[in-house]
Amino acid sequence: MSAAPSSSVSSPTPPSGMIHMRCLIVTQDASIIIGRGGAHVNEIRDKSGARVVVSESIPGNPERILNVSGPLDAVSKAFGLIVRRINDEPFDVPSVPGSRAVTIKFMIPNSRMGSVIGKQGCKIKEIQDASGARLNASEGMLPGSTERVLSVAGVADAIHIATYYIGNILIEAQERMPSVGHSSYRPSSYSRRLPYTGSSYVPGYASSQPYVPHSHQPPQQLQTQQIYIPNDLVGCIIGKGGSKINEIRHLSASQIKIMEPGAGINGAPSSGGEGERLVVITGQPANIQMAVQLLYHRLEQEKQKQLRYTRPSSERR
Repeated sequence: MSAAPSSSVSSPTPPSGMIHMRCLIVTQDASIIIGRGGAHVNEIRDKSGARVVVSESIPGNPERILNVSGPLDAVSKAFGLIVRRINDEPFDVPSVPGSRAVTIKFMIPNSRMGSVIGKQGCKIKEIQDASGARLNASEGMLPGSTERVLSVAGVADAIHIATYYIGNILIEAQERMPSVGHSSYRPSSYSRRLPYTGSSYVPGYASSQPYVPHSHQPPQQLQTQQIYIPNDLVGCIIGKGGSKINEIRHLSASQIKIMEPGAGINGAPSSGGEGERLVVITGQPANIQMAVQLLYHRLEQEKQKQLRYTRPSSERR
């Protein structure tokens, strides 16, 4: 399994194509990957040529982050070896039909997930056909981040091949359009607030539970969250003819109401600062989470756009 796979899914990436891939793993698997005194993880590093790092365990959280970086062929090989280590299989023997399937939960920036999925799911289908792995993209983003989970399930060889093609797509997407404003997921054992610099934030729903893909969540009661946005940026949130706010409502499956200046809920005055507008978001927790992220992402885009226009021309060169 040392050679990089080849297929029609995407043009092969040269070995110099560098990538950093992150995934969520349960603490039990993390311990197996590390091994006593780091023996197992050192062996994976040596045999793959990739940098493999497991995050510290956080009390109260059953998952840790596995970071694998290096040339794409080394990174994809490392994931094949990781699955073999979890299954206690020899490193140099091809997977057999009886091998146990392992699920790797890659964390993919939301802005890149469309490239991995492809039009009407065509890319995912091609990767599945080429590798034999099963791929599933979550609908919602991980708490406090702009990342979604891409679950890849299969035997070691299938994971190796699928990882190669996923990485290839991500490298090509990055070359076409470098990612900006990306927020990485960080597990915690406590509720987290969603920060937005320059605007006060009213705590609403915050999750300390491990992420469960939205499609598998049981129905939950509707909840409401309030955030405040700068009054001078309301226009960019609404968009021409309401196009932007309607798009965010549709993508997040949430109700979003932008209150009039100075107005709060039920006719009460707003408790926000001067020059801020109250936004009320109603929906299921995961949908509220996505709505907040989409709203903040839109605000950040507008702020960057304004910064570009206000810089002296000499700095913009």
